[in-house]
Amino acid sequence: MSYIQKYPLLPPLAKIERHDHLPEDAVVIGQCRQVEKENNPNYVFVKRGQFLTLLVTYVSEWKGEKKYKCWKYDFPLKVLSWFPKALADFQRPPADGGLHAGAMISKDQDVDGEMLAVGSTTRGYNITNWSRDDRGVDAHPDRYRPTTLDLSYELLNDFGLLRVWKELGDKYDAGELSGS
Repeated sequence: MSYIQKYPLLPPLAKIERHDHLPEDAVVIGQCRQVEKENNPNYVFVKRGQFLTLLVTYVSEWKGEKKYKCWKYDFPLKVLSWFPKALADFQRPPADGGLHAGAMISKDQDVDGEMLAVGSTTRGYNITNWSRDDRGVDAHPDRYRPTTLDLSYELLNDFGLLRVWKELGDKYDAGELSGS
């Protein structure tokens, strides 16, 4: 599926194919795994200068063959403090100043030069980065698909991803994650 490109695309960040083989400029600043098994996704927060790459890694097994998977989602580093606040705003009832009843996605917001939005899915929420193609350096020149990270209610709340995200956002706000 191809989307309408509303904003200029930013140059893609270097590709990461494994969470245990990061580029020199990359530093793991946090992670959260649903359950301590290799076939359950591990969410790895990687700081790359003023950018954040969220890696979702796991090992799948099919007919006795194991295969490593690593999905990459790029955002500005400021997403660490922006997302928990944007999610709370998105969840706010209309009577309390939230979006209108039935709203499925927030207005696009400029977060350090990247256009982001929070949306609702059938199983949780998502973050869409309209400023980056989801295939990064492998993007097709004639097809645009924004970077979209789906986050289930269970992952955010029961498995603690939102707690980890808020903790990293607090560190970002305190200036503890600034610099290169």
